[in-house]
Amino acid sequence: MVPPELEEGLPLEKMKDFSLEELLGMAIKAEIGARKFYESLAERIEIQELKEKIEWLAGEEKKHEELLRKIYANMFPGKEVIFPKEHIGPELQPVARKLEGIQDIIDLIRWAMKAEEIAAQFYAKLEEMVDTEEKKRLMRYLSDMERGHYYNLKAEYELLLDWEMYSQMMHVGP
Repeated sequence: MVPPELEEGLPLEKMKDFSLEELLGMAIKAEIGARKFYESLAERIEIQELKEKIEWLAGEEKKHEELLRKIYANMFPGKEVIFPKEHIGPELQPVARKLEGIQDIIDLIRWAMKAEEIAAQFYAKLEEMVDTEEKKRLMRYLSDMERGHYYNLKAEYELLLDWEMYSQMMHVGP
């Protein structure tokens, strides 16, 4: 089940329908949403090691936002960031409800993995659209970082699945 806080957006093929300015606005908005999502998720996690990794991801998304804002200011001097209403999805929104039980955390991490994978693809396609080698390298870097986030989350996801399976087995009677 997809929590309502995780809104699916347009497919990546729709990138060609937007200007570079709009795409950078989407990227900044997505980084803000991802940071808020991870901050909200971290507040509700009791497993300290997992909490620290989720907080680290929130910090990484903040760095990405700052980097993208610098690129935007460089490419569009003096302009306010445009946040298009539509976006390439999924976009992680802050989690509005309290998480109940480990299953919710597993579902949210699964969706976070999907969002990180799509973000990596988004930046790879954006790399093709920017005009200088420096900007191309930066988009490649962001794509690689998002892919790294995906693998960090995947490792945690697999550990949680194993832990949940173990936990359920502990309640099985003779």
